[in-house]
Amino acid sequence: MEKDGWKGLFRPENKKMRSNVMLALFVGILLLAAGKGFSSKEITAEKSKSVEKEIVSADRELEGRMASFLSTIEGAGQVDVLLTYRQTTEKTIARNETREENGESLRTEETAVLLEDESGATLPLVLTEAGPVVEGVVIAAQGAESPAVAAALNQAAQALLDVPAHKVAVLKMK
Repeated sequence: MEKDGWKGLFRPENKKMRSNVMLALFVGILLLAAGKGFSSKEITAEKSKSVEKEIVSADRELEGRMASFLSTIEGAGQVDVLLTYRQTTEKTIARNETREENGESLRTEETAVLLEDESGATLPLVLTEAGPVVEGVVIAAQGAESPAVAAALNQAAQALLDVPAHKVAVLKMK
């Protein structure tokens, strides 16, 4: 619009046009705000899936490394390892605590401390992160028919993963 066009927008006879312009601006702002909200939720969901894939990948890598190591035990032959977990990763989130006294009552409210990452997604501040806890181990080995080899595999698994003997099963591979 020209300079006179903008002035004309604010004349009383152009009330409908002014309303339409304001409505268009309001809808545009809403769309921008909604788009930002959807994209950050999508990014957070994508990051969550990415973290899950990393955890599964790390689990498979640990199983592979362990199988590779156990196969070096004399008489073990080919080895395959399967691990089960009591818990995967456990995170401790930073929290703000607000206390409010109202006469005789005390109201406490906890909220997570949030940070914004480089992509603009809001994530909680993680104070500590505990790794997965192995619950059980199953080892399939070609040489497991030998009691000495089975005992050596069992002992190695206990030492590597800090699990008790009754949580380790050593089986003969077919």
